[in-house]
Amino acid sequence: MSITEDGIDGETRARKYLNHKGIFDIQQFDWFVKIKDKYFIIEVKVKDLFFPPPFLGTGLEVKQIERRRQIFYDLGIDTILVIFEKGTNKVYYNYLSKLEETEYFDTKNNIRIYNIKNFKIDVFELD
Repeated sequence: MSITEDGIDGETRARKYLNHKGIFDIQQFDWFVKIKDKYFIIEVKVKDLFFPPPFLGTGLEVKQIERRRQIFYDLGIDTILVIFEKGTNKVYYNYLSKLEETEYFDTKNNIRIYNIKNFKIDVFELD
């Protein structure tokens, strides 16, 4: 097995072990970072933008949002949603708490779409 496969195997075993111990509320973060003496969860996605109607946007699964928001309410740790637009060098990002205060809608596939105007936009060259 490769190091990556070993890691996946270990995480799978740990999840099963925790479930066996009665622990079912398990969240796996992309990153947990400290910025200027404050901790944040970073949720990263690579996806196409959602086109109107009702507006141009992007977002995250409602279930993930609800779980990240619970951490915010319980512990005061916010999530920064970072979305790399497929096929471009554009990066859209903002705090999930801020996005939740803006206009959004939930798709039939339970993806919450936030209006693109509520994201900060950056351009990132990989090389």
